[in-house]
Amino acid sequence: MTMKKQSFIILIGSILLGLCRFFILDDPNFSLIKQKRQLKDIKSEGSNQYSIPDVFVDPILIDLDFAKHLFDSKSAIFIDSRELDDYNNGHILSAINIPFDYHEEYEDVIDSLDYTLLYVIYCNGTECSLSLDLADYLFNDKAFEKILIFEGGWPEWKEAQYPSELANQNRDFTENKNISKDQTLNIKNPDNIIFWITILCGLFVLIHFLSNNNKIFLFKSLFDKIDISFLPRMLLGIIFIYASYYKIIDPISFSKNIHNYHLVPIWTENLAALIIPWLELIIGINLILGVFIEGSKIIIISLLIFFIFILSQAAIRGIDVHCGCFQAINDLAKDQGSQFKLIKRIIEDIVMLAMAFFIKKNK
Repeated sequence: MTMKKQSFIILIGSILLGLCRFFILDDPNFSLIKQKRQLKDIKSEGSNQYSIPDVFVDPILIDLDFAKHLFDSKSAIFIDSRELDDYNNGHILSAINIPFDYHEEYEDVIDSLDYTLLYVIYCNGTECSLSLDLADYLFNDKAFEKILIFEGGWPEWKEAQYPSELANQNRDFTENKNISKDQTLNIKNPDNIIFWITILCGLFVLIHFLSNNNKIFLFKSLFDKIDISFLPRMLLGIIFIYASYYKIIDPISFSKNIHNYHLVPIWTENLAALIIPWLELIIGINLILGVFIEGSKIIIISLLIFFIFILSQAAIRGIDVHCGCFQAINDLAKDQGSQFKLIKRIIEDIVMLAMAFFIKKNK
């Protein structure tokens, strides 16, 4: 079977499986063609008049002036939906930290709140979706009655030099939370294990290739006796199966991750989140079983080139891919953990791309 036919079959299989996953999703708000969220906003009426509806049908957007009024009048509780590290680096005075990405770990905090009170949720500005996601979760899943979203978030509040603090002195809500500790150097982190295995295997394949082509003579006698053609195939197969697992389980979160790159039209984000994980799973299985190798190989190369491109453009454009917000280059450079993760992923994908060219058919 030709490479084109193999690729076509793999792609069709991924689309069908993605559609099946969509029809068994237990979320009526997740549509195949994603629509941009349009929320009602309320602004001040006159110079000093602020009003909110008695009954909320959805979370509502507010501007900086409205947020400051609620803060000064102590009419609302402010919630910071960013990671703990971002929160500790600066937040609205007395705001509670409930990172959306780890909200399952903060259920005790959420359950301790009075769902009848008024809450203002914010994150890193208009490009950040964490506040919208947390607002949706609290309003629809936890039945909070009155949720406002301060769209300008921390950047606008900080620029206006309104009351803020670097670290919450009242640790009642977060003192026992260690959710966002940087794990970039934690050897027990599965992503780090995969990274170092990939790097070591990539070096091994490179040395073997150079030795067989008489470019180097280190351990040449050893490499002449062993066949490692299976190594890139097996390693990439395992990595792609692993990468697909959580995306298949939770395509909704994967769609949000895609959105954070600001690269593809919004209407395609849910489709990509449904299809790409199954594509990764199928080609991973094909590589391990040694079937449809040519079709799987060309898809892997295409995917890795695409992944390298989107990661690189995120770093160049100064996008914090965690929250989907843009940062100045000098601010992004200060966030060494985030930058290190991006660079590490780019290196890993480049090594895997090189290994993909060594994949061969079974003899």
